[in-house]
Amino acid sequence: MPALWYYLRGYVMIRVTGFSIERFLNLASYHQILFWDTRYEGTALVLKTTLDAKAELSYYAEKTGCQLELIASGGLPLQLQRLCKRQLFAAGILCFVGILYLLSSFVWRVDVQGNERLTKEEILQACEKYDLHPGSWKRGVDTKMLTKVLLTEFSDISWVSVGIDGTDATIHIAETVVAPEIVDKTTPCDIIAEKDGLVLQIVAERGTPKVQVGDVVQKGEVLISSAVLVGIEGEEQHTEYVAASGRVQARTWEKLTEELPLSDSKKIYAAQSTSNRMLLIGNWQMDFLKPRMTGAYDTEIQSVQNFGVGDWKSPLVLVTEAYLPYEMQPFTRTVEEAKEELEAMCIKKASALPKAGEELEETKLQYEVYADCVRAVCTATLSEQIGFVQNIEHTGQINREDGTTENESDRKSLTD
Repeated sequence: MPALWYYLRGYVMIRVTGFSIERFLNLASYHQILFWDTRYEGTALVLKTTLDAKAELSYYAEKTGCQLELIASGGLPLQLQRLCKRQLFAAGILCFVGILYLLSSFVWRVDVQGNERLTKEEILQACEKYDLHPGSWKRGVDTKMLTKVLLTEFSDISWVSVGIDGTDATIHIAETVVAPEIVDKTTPCDIIAEKDGLVLQIVAERGTPKVQVGDVVQKGEVLISSAVLVGIEGEEQHTEYVAASGRVQARTWEKLTEELPLSDSKKIYAAQSTSNRMLLIGNWQMDFLKPRMTGAYDTEIQSVQNFGVGDWKSPLVLVTEAYLPYEMQPFTRTVEEAKEELEAMCIKKASALPKAGEELEETKLQYEVYADCVRAVCTATLSEQIGFVQNIEHTGQINREDGTTENESDRKSLTD
């Protein structure tokens, strides 16, 4: 702190020589003149003192027969004097400080932490409605109100904290515990085949399996029935209906068809391309230097440069694109070349068929060669679960002693 205080007041470094240096120091101390960083350089004394004390020390040096030599000077007052002589430089510094202060008054980056089920975009959209977004004025953001709003709008949030540190706003959230999935075990339902297939595995958790491994099933066929026979063998038994559940893994087949002509044309691009830069301001496009192109060409975006600070993006965008001239050149495929291309196309499409929990077992290709084209029929063999739940409507049934059944509603009417 003392060093900062001396810098703010300004200081000078002087060298004192003579035969009465001690008397000079005593006289300065008696009149309460501050000096510091004193040291001897041979017979001379070097010290620092304030700018105001320089004239007074010169008087005491003359009175004691000492000589003063100014070595250096510094501090804020002298810096300001120098800046006043360079007005443009001083104005530039003031403008820089002002712009820096102005930019630090905005939020330039908004971060969300702790979210798992909720996406960052959902939370940022909710915050934007209440003036928290990149480019918003920090003093205009009510963090307490925003905290209450987020807790109200999102039922999955149990705790939230909104804080602003410098130009960064951070939203810390804690999500609620995921409620366990409620499985309806009371409503009777069957497991039905979603598509045709060959059963590879069947696991019935509830219900009665109606198919076995190796059976060929058709779409809509019951795989696991909700009807369960209850009772001891040899005695009277009755049928109850449950919510069937289980997994049925089956082998299924998908057909894909691709076709390629033997006579075709392709683009031959020129060796050199032409670049172009254009400025986008919102929906307004500035492209005054667009080159004139003749003939056919493709456009390729090479770079997109957004101007902004942090997460805030200005409407000013610089786009660099390339124009690729080309000519269409006819060519002819052989049958073998067409088959190779078709094979690659079919394998690529077949590889995209399996979803989560599914597996592509194999692909088989058959070719049909015509005078002007080659067609490929690809059969993709998949292993997947084909069962889905289907609720059923039924009336309660009981077994007669002779093995036949009757509806409970019919028996009740006969009894009445």
